[in-house]
Amino acid sequence: MVDEMSSVGDSNQVQDAQSSLTVAEFTRQQITRIERQVLLATDLADLVDLSMAGIRQLSGGTQVEVWLHDPVGELDRHLDVIGVFSGVVRLLEDSYDFVSLYTDKPQWNRTPSAEFNETPLFKTDAGVEQTLLVPVTDHDLLVGSVHIANPSSSVMMSQDQMAALLDFVAKVPLLINRLVEFDRIRDFVLLDPVTNVSNRAGLVRDLEREISRARRNQRAPLLVVMKLVGLDNMNNLSQRHIQSRILRSVGSRIAAALRDTDAVGRISEDSFGVMVVDAPEGNAAAIVARWEADLKGQLIDDGAGGMIELNLESSFHQCQMSEMQDGDSSDIAARLLSSVEHALQTSD
Repeated sequence: MVDEMSSVGDSNQVQDAQSSLTVAEFTRQQITRIERQVLLATDLADLVDLSMAGIRQLSGGTQVEVWLHDPVGELDRHLDVIGVFSGVVRLLEDSYDFVSLYTDKPQWNRTPSAEFNETPLFKTDAGVEQTLLVPVTDHDLLVGSVHIANPSSSVMMSQDQMAALLDFVAKVPLLINRLVEFDRIRDFVLLDPVTNVSNRAGLVRDLEREISRARRNQRAPLLVVMKLVGLDNMNNLSQRHIQSRILRSVGSRIAAALRDTDAVGRISEDSFGVMVVDAPEGNAAAIVARWEADLKGQLIDDGAGGMIELNLESSFHQCQMSEMQDGDSSDIAARLLSSVEHALQTSD
């Protein structure tokens, strides 16, 4: 966060706790602090939150709303826009809403209200007397729009401060692209080749992200472990192929029953872990029972002239916010998953 400051006699100077600085010097220090935080972000939600906080600090605005083009849901996979941010995020499948803002008057940058060309710029327009609009571009292509309510008059009147703000906004899509590419690489590494769902590390990563979101929106996930019974004695080559087919089929059926916000991963030779977001606490047992009913009882060729009946054992845990408040989210995720596995093993 930026240090507290107060104005002094010269309008070109500000005073922090240590010394008197020119506005330009203070702005440079401010930019350095903000960019250092943003560059250290490894989670897309954290990056967007820090970016909006930075925009708000640099502009002196009272509200920040960011619109981003997301035509194939790539950002939506990694960003919970309902979470608590330093502003409002809107992911748009159709680019028309923000492109139309800049079509008629591409040189303008301010409107004396909370809308432009009859397009509302904010989720709520309470207290918005004027709006600064900043286009978000990626390789000269318009990919979004930043709306700042009631920007500071000193920023609007200072060429240097405005340039610093525009330069910071220009870096945001580059940083987002970097994290999305890292996520794609991690997704490939964290994929189980047999089932085409996440492996154990991948599920822990998804749970880690959900823990970070839960800390913001106070919604703890449901965690389930399901073990396939009857596959442990399938050891010859033919049986191993059948085992792989069974695992792939089960993984696919579990994944098909989940929402985009949920996650499934193969966490051991014969077990799957499932994370369900926003499951009503009283419905956890019913959700697990429904999955078991869908999968149990299937007759499977054992590869040796007989048939085996697929059975499941399961354990689940409705996570509590008290389990997620303190400590590293990756450590908490791994510990929660291990505890549900242990509960299943001790119930055998």
